[in-house]
Amino acid sequence: MASRYRFAARVFCLVAITCLLYGFYHGTIWAFSRGAPSKEVLNSLNLSEDECRATFPYLMKEIDDAVSRGPFKLDKEPDDYQGLVQARIKNGKLYIISAGSRLSRDMLYEREAILHQIYRALITSPEPIPDTIFTFSILDTVRENVWCFARSNDPKIQGSYWVMPHFSFWSWPKSFIGTVDEALAKTDVIERDIPWSKKIDKVVWRGTAWFNSIGNNALRPNLIAATKGKDWADVQILEWGTNADSAKNALNIEDFCKYKYIIYTEGITYSGRLPYHQACASIIITPPPSYLMHNTHLMRPLFSSSLSLSPGSKTNKQPNTDARWLKSYKASQANVVFVDPEWKDLEQTVMWLRAHPDVAEGIANRQRKMIAEAGYLSPASEVCYWRSLIRGWSQVVEIDEEVWGKWDSQGVENGEGIRWETFSLTGKADWS
Repeated sequence: MASRYRFAARVFCLVAITCLLYGFYHGTIWAFSRGAPSKEVLNSLNLSEDECRATFPYLMKEIDDAVSRGPFKLDKEPDDYQGLVQARIKNGKLYIISAGSRLSRDMLYEREAILHQIYRALITSPEPIPDTIFTFSILDTVRENVWCFARSNDPKIQGSYWVMPHFSFWSWPKSFIGTVDEALAKTDVIERDIPWSKKIDKVVWRGTAWFNSIGNNALRPNLIAATKGKDWADVQILEWGTNADSAKNALNIEDFCKYKYIIYTEGITYSGRLPYHQACASIIITPPPSYLMHNTHLMRPLFSSSLSLSPGSKTNKQPNTDARWLKSYKASQANVVFVDPEWKDLEQTVMWLRAHPDVAEGIANRQRKMIAEAGYLSPASEVCYWRSLIRGWSQVVEIDEEVWGKWDSQGVENGEGIRWETFSLTGKADWS
Protein backbone atom coordinates (compact mmCIF):
# COMPACT_ATOMS: atom_id res chain seq x y z
CA MET A 1 0.00 0.00 0.00
CA ALA A 2 2.82 2.40 0.89
CA SER A 3 4.45 1.79 -2.48
CA ARG A 4 1.21 2.73 -4.23
CA TYR A 5 1.09 6.02 -2.34
CA ARG A 6 4.73 6.74 -3.24
CA PHE A 7 4.01 5.95 -6.90
CA ALA A 8 0.94 8.23 -6.87
CA ALA A 9 2.97 10.98 -5.24
CA ARG A 10 5.67 10.70 -7.91
CA VAL A 11 3.03 10.89 -10.67
CA PHE A 12 1.47 13.93 -9.05
CA CYS A 13 4.85 15.66 -8.80
CA LEU A 14 5.65 14.89 -12.44
CA VAL A 15 2.29 16.30 -13.54
CA ALA A 16 2.77 19.41 -11.41
CA ILE A 17 6.30 19.97 -12.75
CA THR A 18 5.07 19.48 -16.32
CA CYS A 19 2.31 22.04 -15.78
CA LEU A 20 4.75 24.51 -14.28
CA LEU A 21 7.22 24.10 -17.14
CA TYR A 22 4.41 24.46 -19.68
CA GLY A 23 3.31 27.63 -17.97
CA PHE A 24 6.80 29.10 -17.91
CA TYR A 25 7.38 28.16 -21.54
CA HIS A 26 4.19 29.82 -22.73
CA GLY A 27 4.44 32.77 -20.37
CA THR A 28 1.15 32.02 -18.65
CA ILE A 29 2.30 30.72 -15.28
CA TRP A 30 0.74 33.77 -13.67
CA ALA A 31 -2.69 32.22 -14.32
CA PHE A 32 -2.07 29.73 -11.51
CA SER A 33 -1.64 32.57 -9.04
CA ARG A 34 -3.46 35.75 -8.19
CA GLY A 35 -0.99 38.03 -9.91
CA ALA A 36 -1.54 39.95 -13.11
CA PRO A 37 -0.14 38.64 -16.40
CA SER A 38 3.32 39.78 -17.41
CA LYS A 39 3.94 42.45 -20.02
CA GLU A 40 5.32 39.76 -22.31
CA VAL A 41 2.03 37.87 -22.13
CA LEU A 42 -0.09 41.00 -22.58
CA ASN A 43 1.85 41.92 -25.72
CA SER A 44 1.83 38.42 -27.15
CA LEU A 45 -0.22 38.00 -30.33
CA ASN A 46 0.09 34.23 -30.57
CA LEU A 47 -1.65 32.78 -27.54
CA SER A 48 -3.71 29.66 -28.19
CA GLU A 49 -7.44 29.55 -27.48
CA ASP A 50 -6.83 27.70 -24.21
CA GLU A 51 -4.12 30.16 -23.19
CA CYS A 52 -6.38 33.08 -24.05
CA ARG A 53 -9.18 31.78 -21.88
CA ALA A 54 -6.79 31.04 -19.02
CA THR A 55 -5.20 34.48 -19.26
CA PHE A 56 -8.45 36.42 -19.68
CA PRO A 57 -11.11 34.27 -17.98
CA TYR A 58 -13.92 36.84 -18.35
CA LEU A 59 -13.10 38.07 -21.87
CA MET A 60 -15.25 35.76 -23.98
CA LYS A 61 -18.58 36.22 -22.17
CA GLU A 62 -20.26 38.04 -25.07
CA ILE A 63 -19.10 35.35 -27.51
CA ASP A 64 -20.15 32.44 -25.33
CA ASP A 65 -23.57 34.02 -24.74
CA ALA A 66 -24.03 34.51 -28.49
CA VAL A 67 -23.06 30.91 -29.24
CA SER A 68 -25.49 29.65 -26.59
CA ARG A 69 -28.35 31.32 -28.46
CA GLY A 70 -27.95 28.68 -31.15
CA PRO A 71 -27.78 28.36 -34.94
CA PHE A 72 -28.89 31.05 -37.38
CA LYS A 73 -28.96 31.50 -41.15
CA LEU A 74 -26.65 34.12 -42.63
CA ASP A 75 -28.44 36.16 -45.28
CA LYS A 76 -26.52 37.88 -48.04
CA GLU A 77 -27.03 41.63 -48.24
CA PRO A 78 -26.70 43.91 -51.30
CA ASP A 79 -23.07 44.62 -52.16
CA ASP A 80 -23.47 48.38 -51.65
CA TYR A 81 -25.13 48.17 -48.22
CA GLN A 82 -23.77 51.18 -46.36
CA GLY A 83 -21.35 50.43 -43.56
CA LEU A 84 -21.52 46.67 -44.08
CA VAL A 85 -18.67 44.36 -45.01
CA GLN A 86 -19.24 40.76 -46.08
CA ALA A 87 -16.15 38.59 -45.97
CA ARG A 88 -14.83 35.04 -46.08
CA ILE A 89 -12.09 33.26 -44.16
CA LYS A 90 -10.68 30.36 -46.15
CA ASN A 91 -7.56 28.39 -45.31
CA GLY A 92 -6.54 31.13 -42.89
CA LYS A 93 -6.79 33.83 -45.57
CA LEU A 94 -9.16 36.82 -45.54
CA TYR A 95 -11.31 37.55 -48.59
CA ILE A 96 -13.59 40.56 -49.04
CA ILE A 97 -16.86 39.66 -50.76
CA SER A 98 -18.46 43.12 -50.61
CA ALA A 99 -17.88 46.46 -48.91
CA GLY A 100 -20.21 49.44 -49.25
CA SER A 101 -18.71 52.38 -51.12
CA ARG A 102 -20.91 55.21 -49.82
CA LEU A 103 -18.73 56.02 -46.84
CA SER A 104 -17.44 59.16 -45.20
CA ARG A 105 -13.76 59.54 -44.44
CA ASP A 106 -14.23 58.52 -40.80
CA MET A 107 -16.32 55.50 -41.81
CA LEU A 108 -13.54 54.41 -44.14
CA TYR A 109 -11.07 54.70 -41.27
CA GLU A 110 -13.28 52.52 -39.09
CA ARG A 111 -13.80 49.89 -41.76
CA GLU A 112 -10.10 49.62 -42.52
CA ALA A 113 -9.24 49.49 -38.83
CA ILE A 114 -11.53 46.50 -38.29
CA LEU A 115 -10.17 44.65 -41.32
CA HIS A 116 -6.61 45.29 -40.15
CA GLN A 117 -7.50 43.87 -36.73
CA ILE A 118 -9.04 40.75 -38.21
CA TYR A 119 -6.07 40.24 -40.52
CA ARG A 120 -3.64 40.65 -37.62
CA ALA A 121 -5.57 38.08 -35.58
CA LEU A 122 -5.46 35.61 -38.47
CA ILE A 123 -1.79 35.86 -39.35
CA THR A 124 -0.64 35.62 -35.73
CA SER A 125 -2.80 32.65 -34.78
CA PRO A 126 -0.79 29.64 -33.53
CA GLU A 127 -3.72 27.38 -34.37
CA PRO A 128 -5.86 26.85 -37.50
CA ILE A 129 -8.77 29.25 -37.86
CA PRO A 130 -12.02 27.69 -39.12
CA ASP A 131 -13.34 28.60 -42.55
CA THR A 132 -16.43 30.80 -42.37
CA ILE A 133 -18.30 33.71 -43.88
CA PHE A 134 -19.15 36.72 -41.72
CA THR A 135 -20.52 40.23 -41.89
CA PHE A 136 -19.72 43.26 -39.79
CA SER A 137 -21.13 46.76 -39.60
CA ILE A 138 -19.33 49.94 -38.62
CA LEU A 139 -22.59 51.82 -38.04
CA ASP A 140 -23.61 52.61 -34.47
CA THR A 141 -26.98 50.93 -34.94
CA VAL A 142 -27.22 47.30 -33.89
CA ARG A 143 -28.21 44.45 -36.19
CA GLU A 144 -28.86 40.75 -35.77
CA ASN A 145 -26.48 38.19 -37.28
CA VAL A 146 -23.85 40.89 -37.84
CA TRP A 147 -20.74 41.78 -35.87
CA CYS A 148 -21.33 45.23 -34.35
CA PHE A 149 -19.54 47.46 -31.88
CA ALA A 150 -22.24 46.99 -29.24
CA ARG A 151 -25.56 45.34 -28.48
CA SER A 152 -28.56 46.30 -26.40
CA ASN A 153 -28.68 44.79 -22.94
CA ASP A 154 -32.46 45.08 -22.75
CA PRO A 155 -33.56 41.59 -21.64
CA LYS A 156 -36.73 41.95 -23.72
CA ILE A 157 -34.68 42.13 -26.93
CA GLN A 158 -34.00 38.59 -28.06
CA GLY A 159 -31.95 37.53 -31.07
CA SER A 160 -28.52 36.67 -32.40
CA TYR A 161 -26.33 39.65 -31.56
CA TRP A 162 -22.53 39.59 -31.83
CA VAL A 163 -20.12 42.16 -30.41
CA MET A 164 -16.69 42.89 -31.91
CA PRO A 165 -13.87 45.02 -30.49
CA HIS A 166 -13.86 48.75 -31.17
CA PHE A 167 -11.94 50.10 -34.15
CA SER A 168 -9.68 52.11 -31.81
CA PHE A 169 -7.76 48.93 -30.96
CA TRP A 170 -6.16 49.62 -34.34
CA SER A 171 -6.43 53.42 -34.16
CA TRP A 172 -8.89 56.25 -33.56
CA PRO A 173 -7.19 58.85 -35.75
CA LYS A 174 -7.86 61.98 -33.73
CA SER A 175 -5.00 64.08 -32.39
CA PHE A 176 -6.30 63.74 -28.82
CA ILE A 177 -7.12 60.01 -28.90
CA GLY A 178 -4.98 57.67 -31.06
CA THR A 179 -4.57 53.96 -30.38
CA VAL A 180 -5.56 52.13 -27.21
CA ASP A 181 -2.03 50.91 -26.49
CA GLU A 182 -0.61 54.44 -26.90
CA ALA A 183 -3.20 55.79 -24.48
CA LEU A 184 -2.50 52.98 -22.01
CA ALA A 185 1.22 53.79 -22.00
CA LYS A 186 0.48 57.47 -21.33
CA THR A 187 -2.08 56.53 -18.69
CA ASP A 188 0.52 54.40 -16.93
CA VAL A 189 2.70 57.49 -16.51
CA ILE A 190 -0.18 59.55 -15.14
CA GLU A 191 -1.20 56.86 -12.67
CA ARG A 192 2.41 56.43 -11.57
CA ASP A 193 2.94 60.16 -10.98
CA ILE A 194 -0.45 61.33 -9.67
CA PRO A 195 -1.85 59.52 -6.62
CA TRP A 196 -5.57 59.62 -5.89
CA SER A 197 -5.19 62.37 -3.30
CA LYS A 198 -3.56 64.65 -5.91
CA LYS A 199 -6.10 64.10 -8.67
CA ILE A 200 -8.47 66.94 -9.62
CA ASP A 201 -11.47 66.63 -7.33
CA LYS A 202 -14.10 67.19 -10.03
CA VAL A 203 -16.17 65.28 -12.55
CA VAL A 204 -14.91 65.71 -16.10
CA TRP A 205 -16.64 65.39 -19.48
CA ARG A 206 -16.13 66.55 -23.05
CA GLY A 207 -18.53 65.86 -25.87
CA THR A 208 -21.20 67.05 -28.26
CA ALA A 209 -24.54 67.99 -26.75
CA TRP A 210 -26.69 66.79 -29.63
CA PHE A 211 -25.20 63.29 -29.98
CA ASN A 212 -27.61 61.42 -27.70
CA SER A 213 -28.49 57.82 -27.03
CA ILE A 214 -31.56 56.41 -28.74
CA GLY A 215 -32.47 55.08 -25.31
CA ASN A 216 -32.12 58.46 -23.56
CA ASN A 217 -32.37 61.37 -25.99
CA ALA A 218 -31.92 63.98 -23.25
CA LEU A 219 -28.83 62.32 -21.75
CA ARG A 220 -26.30 64.99 -22.62
CA PRO A 221 -28.49 68.11 -22.32
CA ASN A 222 -29.52 66.95 -18.86
CA LEU A 223 -25.88 66.44 -17.90
CA ILE A 224 -24.95 69.93 -19.04
CA ALA A 225 -27.88 71.39 -17.09
CA ALA A 226 -27.03 69.42 -13.94
CA THR A 227 -23.40 70.60 -13.94
CA LYS A 228 -23.78 74.18 -15.14
CA GLY A 229 -21.96 76.59 -12.83
CA LYS A 230 -20.94 73.86 -10.37
CA ASP A 231 -17.49 74.10 -8.81
CA TRP A 232 -17.27 70.31 -8.64
CA ALA A 233 -17.66 69.87 -12.40
CA ASP A 234 -15.46 70.42 -15.47
CA VAL A 235 -18.10 69.67 -18.10
CA GLN A 236 -17.76 71.29 -21.51
CA ILE A 237 -19.29 70.96 -24.96
CA LEU A 238 -16.51 70.40 -27.48
CA GLU A 239 -15.77 73.35 -29.74
CA TRP A 240 -14.84 71.63 -32.98
CA GLY A 241 -12.44 72.98 -35.56
CA THR A 242 -12.11 72.18 -39.25
CA ASN A 243 -13.61 68.85 -40.34
CA ALA A 244 -14.06 67.82 -36.70
CA ASP A 245 -10.39 66.81 -36.57
CA SER A 246 -9.74 68.75 -33.40
CA ALA A 247 -11.49 70.81 -30.75
CA LYS A 248 -9.83 73.69 -28.97
CA ASN A 249 -11.15 72.63 -25.56
CA ALA A 250 -10.52 68.91 -26.04
CA LEU A 251 -8.52 66.91 -23.52
CA ASN A 252 -6.05 64.26 -24.56
CA ILE A 253 -7.77 61.00 -23.78
CA GLU A 254 -5.24 60.05 -21.10
CA ASP A 255 -5.68 63.41 -19.33
CA PHE A 256 -9.14 62.37 -18.16
CA CYS A 257 -7.23 60.13 -15.74
CA LYS A 258 -5.99 63.24 -13.92
CA TYR A 259 -9.52 63.69 -12.53
CA LYS A 260 -11.08 61.68 -9.73
CA TYR A 261 -14.41 61.27 -11.52
CA ILE A 262 -15.08 60.72 -15.22
CA ILE A 263 -18.53 61.09 -16.70
CA TYR A 264 -19.38 58.46 -19.32
CA THR A 265 -22.21 59.17 -21.76
CA GLU A 266 -23.35 56.79 -24.46
CA GLY A 267 -23.58 58.00 -28.05
CA ILE A 268 -26.35 56.85 -30.37
CA THR A 269 -25.82 53.45 -28.81
CA TYR A 270 -22.39 53.20 -27.18
CA SER A 271 -19.36 55.47 -26.84
CA GLY A 272 -15.92 54.30 -27.91
CA ARG A 273 -14.32 56.32 -25.13
CA LEU A 274 -15.31 53.78 -22.50
CA PRO A 275 -12.24 51.50 -22.80
CA TYR A 276 -9.91 54.49 -22.51
CA HIS A 277 -11.69 55.67 -19.35
CA GLN A 278 -11.65 52.16 -17.87
CA ALA A 279 -7.86 52.27 -17.95
CA CYS A 280 -7.86 55.07 -15.36
CA ALA A 281 -7.73 54.72 -11.59
CA SER A 282 -10.65 57.13 -11.55
CA ILE A 283 -14.34 56.57 -10.93
CA ILE A 284 -16.59 56.35 -13.97
CA ILE A 285 -19.96 57.87 -13.15
CA THR A 286 -22.74 57.07 -15.58
CA PRO A 287 -26.40 56.16 -15.83
CA PRO A 288 -26.75 52.40 -16.30
CA PRO A 289 -25.52 51.76 -19.86
CA SER A 290 -28.11 50.62 -22.37
CA TYR A 291 -25.57 49.10 -24.76
CA LEU A 292 -22.67 46.77 -24.11
CA MET A 293 -19.31 46.81 -25.85
CA HIS A 294 -17.22 43.64 -25.71
CA ASN A 295 -15.76 44.60 -22.29
CA THR A 296 -18.69 46.45 -20.69
CA HIS A 297 -19.79 43.37 -18.77
CA LEU A 298 -16.68 43.81 -16.61
CA MET A 299 -18.40 46.71 -14.86
CA ARG A 300 -19.25 46.04 -11.22
CA PRO A 301 -21.78 48.79 -10.42
CA LEU A 302 -22.51 50.56 -7.18
CA PHE A 303 -25.94 52.17 -7.59
CA SER A 304 -26.33 55.66 -6.22
CA SER A 305 -29.82 54.65 -5.06
CA SER A 306 -28.19 52.40 -2.44
CA LEU A 307 -26.22 55.27 -0.87
CA SER A 308 -27.11 57.63 1.94
CA LEU A 309 -27.22 60.76 -0.20
CA SER A 310 -29.08 63.15 2.09
CA PRO A 311 -28.70 63.97 5.80
CA GLY A 312 -30.62 61.60 8.04
CA SER A 313 -31.44 59.10 5.29
CA LYS A 314 -30.70 55.43 5.74
CA THR A 315 -28.55 53.43 3.37
CA ASN A 316 -29.79 50.62 1.14
CA LYS A 317 -33.40 51.77 1.26
CA GLN A 318 -33.66 51.82 -2.54
CA PRO A 319 -32.36 48.59 -4.04
CA ASN A 320 -31.44 48.43 -7.70
CA THR A 321 -34.50 48.03 -9.91
CA ASP A 322 -32.79 48.37 -13.30
CA ALA A 323 -33.79 45.35 -15.39
CA ARG A 324 -30.68 45.72 -17.57
CA TRP A 325 -28.32 45.45 -14.60
CA LEU A 326 -29.84 42.99 -12.18
CA LYS A 327 -26.75 42.67 -10.02
CA SER A 328 -25.45 45.49 -7.87
CA TYR A 329 -22.32 45.45 -5.76
CA LYS A 330 -21.26 46.74 -2.39
CA ALA A 331 -19.01 49.77 -2.32
CA SER A 332 -16.16 47.48 -1.28
CA GLN A 333 -16.61 45.40 -4.47
CA ALA A 334 -17.67 47.96 -7.07
CA ASN A 335 -15.56 49.48 -9.87
CA VAL A 336 -18.09 51.98 -11.30
CA VAL A 337 -20.94 54.14 -10.00
CA PHE A 338 -24.36 54.21 -11.67
CA VAL A 339 -26.54 57.30 -11.15
CA ASP A 340 -30.02 58.42 -12.11
CA PRO A 341 -30.57 58.44 -15.93
CA GLU A 342 -31.52 62.13 -15.71
CA TRP A 343 -28.49 62.94 -13.51
CA LYS A 344 -30.83 64.08 -10.71
CA ASP A 345 -28.58 62.66 -7.99
CA LEU A 346 -25.23 63.40 -9.64
CA GLU A 347 -24.25 66.20 -7.27
CA GLN A 348 -25.27 64.23 -4.18
CA THR A 349 -23.33 61.23 -5.43
CA VAL A 350 -20.19 63.29 -5.94
CA MET A 351 -20.56 64.78 -2.46
CA TRP A 352 -20.95 61.28 -1.00
CA LEU A 353 -17.80 60.10 -2.75
CA ARG A 354 -15.92 63.15 -1.50
CA ALA A 355 -17.11 62.40 2.03
CA HIS A 356 -15.89 58.79 1.76
CA PRO A 357 -12.43 59.15 0.15
CA ASP A 358 -11.18 55.69 1.08
CA VAL A 359 -14.25 54.06 -0.48
CA ALA A 360 -13.93 56.23 -3.56
CA GLU A 361 -10.26 55.41 -4.01
CA GLY A 362 -11.04 51.72 -3.70
CA ILE A 363 -13.64 51.91 -6.48
CA ALA A 364 -11.19 53.75 -8.72
CA ASN A 365 -8.33 51.33 -8.07
CA ARG A 366 -10.52 48.27 -8.67
CA GLN A 367 -11.50 49.58 -12.07
CA ARG A 368 -7.91 49.98 -13.22
CA LYS A 369 -6.82 46.65 -11.75
CA MET A 370 -9.74 44.68 -13.14
CA ILE A 371 -9.61 46.19 -16.63
CA ALA A 372 -6.18 47.60 -17.51
CA GLU A 373 -3.76 45.82 -15.20
CA ALA A 374 -5.48 42.46 -15.78
CA GLY A 375 -4.90 42.99 -19.49
CA TYR A 376 -8.42 43.29 -20.85
CA LEU A 377 -7.36 46.20 -23.07
CA SER A 378 -4.06 44.63 -24.15
CA PRO A 379 -2.95 43.60 -27.65
CA ALA A 380 -3.11 39.97 -26.51
CA SER A 381 -6.72 40.26 -25.35
CA GLU A 382 -7.74 41.93 -28.61
CA VAL A 383 -6.43 39.18 -30.91
CA CYS A 384 -7.67 36.54 -28.46
CA TYR A 385 -11.16 37.98 -28.69
CA TRP A 386 -11.12 38.18 -32.49
CA ARG A 387 -10.03 34.58 -32.91
CA SER A 388 -12.56 33.35 -30.35
CA LEU A 389 -15.26 35.41 -32.07
CA ILE A 390 -14.49 33.74 -35.41
CA ARG A 391 -14.49 30.30 -33.81
CA GLY A 392 -17.73 30.88 -31.93
CA TRP A 393 -19.47 32.35 -34.97
CA SER A 394 -18.37 29.45 -37.18
CA GLN A 395 -19.94 26.96 -34.76
CA VAL A 396 -23.48 28.28 -35.20
CA VAL A 397 -23.67 30.18 -38.50
CA GLU A 398 -25.51 28.40 -41.31
CA ILE A 399 -24.20 29.27 -44.78
CA ASP A 400 -26.06 28.43 -47.97
CA GLU A 401 -23.46 27.73 -50.64
CA GLU A 402 -26.05 28.36 -53.34
CA VAL A 403 -26.20 31.95 -52.08
CA TRP A 404 -22.59 32.54 -51.04
CA GLY A 405 -20.75 30.32 -53.51
CA LYS A 406 -19.15 26.89 -53.20
CA TRP A 407 -16.26 26.59 -50.79
CA ASP A 408 -14.02 25.12 -53.46
CA SER A 409 -14.85 27.92 -55.93
CA GLN A 410 -12.15 30.39 -56.80
CA GLY A 411 -12.21 33.95 -58.06
CA VAL A 412 -14.28 37.05 -57.39
CA GLU A 413 -16.77 36.07 -60.09
CA ASN A 414 -17.56 32.82 -58.23
CA GLY A 415 -18.21 34.47 -54.88
CA GLU A 416 -14.88 33.69 -53.25
CA GLY A 417 -14.11 37.38 -52.74
CA ILE A 418 -10.93 39.34 -53.27
CA ARG A 419 -7.94 38.88 -50.99
CA TRP A 420 -7.59 41.43 -48.23
CA GLU A 421 -4.05 42.24 -49.26
CA THR A 422 -5.37 43.43 -52.63
CA PHE A 423 -8.45 45.13 -51.20
CA SER A 424 -6.27 47.05 -48.75
CA LEU A 425 -4.62 48.73 -51.74
CA THR A 426 -7.54 49.20 -54.13
CA GLY A 427 -10.49 49.57 -51.75
CA LYS A 428 -12.52 47.46 -54.22
CA ALA A 429 -14.05 44.02 -53.78
CA ASP A 430 -13.93 43.35 -57.53
CA TRP A 431 -11.76 44.09 -60.58
CA SER A 432 -13.99 46.75 -62.12
